[in-house]
Amino acid sequence: MDTSLIDLRSDTLTRPGPRMLRAMAAADYGDDCYGENTSVRELEEHCMEVFGKQAAVFMPTGTMSNQVALKSLVGRGQEVLCDSDYHINFFEASPSSDLGGAAINSVRTPDGFLTPGIAEDALGRRARWSPVYAETRLVWMENTINGRGGRVYPLPLMQSVRAWCFQRDISVFLDGARILNAAVATGIAPRMWGQTNDAMSLCFAKGLGAPMGSVLMGTAEFISMARHYRKWYGGALHQSGPIAAAALWAVQYNVERLAEDHLNARMFASVLAESSLFVVDQPETNIVIFDVGQLNCSPDQYVQLAAEAGVKVLVWRHSEIRAVFSLTVSGSDALVAARRLVRVAETAGRRRQPELASSAVG
Repeated sequence: MDTSLIDLRSDTLTRPGPRMLRAMAAADYGDDCYGENTSVRELEEHCMEVFGKQAAVFMPTGTMSNQVALKSLVGRGQEVLCDSDYHINFFEASPSSDLGGAAINSVRTPDGFLTPGIAEDALGRRARWSPVYAETRLVWMENTINGRGGRVYPLPLMQSVRAWCFQRDISVFLDGARILNAAVATGIAPRMWGQTNDAMSLCFAKGLGAPMGSVLMGTAEFISMARHYRKWYGGALHQSGPIAAAALWAVQYNVERLAEDHLNARMFASVLAESSLFVVDQPETNIVIFDVGQLNCSPDQYVQLAAEAGVKVLVWRHSEIRAVFSLTVSGSDALVAARRLVRVAETAGRRRQPELASSAVG
């Protein structure tokens, strides 16, 4: 029996292949803090061109991109409006208040999409009659939406939010860690997504398969300030050429293959959905969320049993489990993993339903 391990916890678990390693070996070792690394400059210029942005800066991580963007766009005590499932709130609420001094106004939306109507309602609930209360300076969008199973934020809706913000002199930031998944899933060019915001990020270390790295993009003024805060936060990497070269190779050659991850996620979800023991959200991109609340075990116990059966998945929240597909997971891996998870669920069994008390009158 095949017991090879299939790891679906995240798309950040990839390893560089031979061609990426060759690109890294040939990279420039100039000092990026002096602006003297040609590999870094080439990466930044390529991303600017792809997304139609004026300037860009290479960053170590997506979280640092978010925090530097927040520091650059929002003053202390000012407010950021976002959905409660977005990374900036779900994972980064504490550092956002500590490092950036920003107040996060998170709202729960039905589908993860901030709309002009929801944003208007959120602003209307603030105490706007006095200047001493929080002023909303930034609307934060995320695409794809990790907390909603890799859902794609529709381009027309993002455009309408951008227009609403422009009328109110509110900036827009796009956490585009997986924006190229959205581009591939919809067939809409990256440059179109770039027009929906004042500034945005892209992560290289997720589905694109680079070891690390992110990029911030926006106006020249914004990027000048972002470079300033990157240094403050300790994110100015000196000889970062090999990492930048890996990121450039990834964004040049690993974009179209994201469609394979989306297909594998759908195949995986379809197998799980055949079992009545799961409630499965059908994926739009490379993330599958499924619920194990009907099983006769806790989500943590289910994850442990799954690992023992050769599949690593992640408890997301409550009884939800997350599985993510990347270049390390083949189509056959996806099917094998799904079948193993069904067998684990069958072994755990369905939770006993409480019996209804008899209503008969003696």
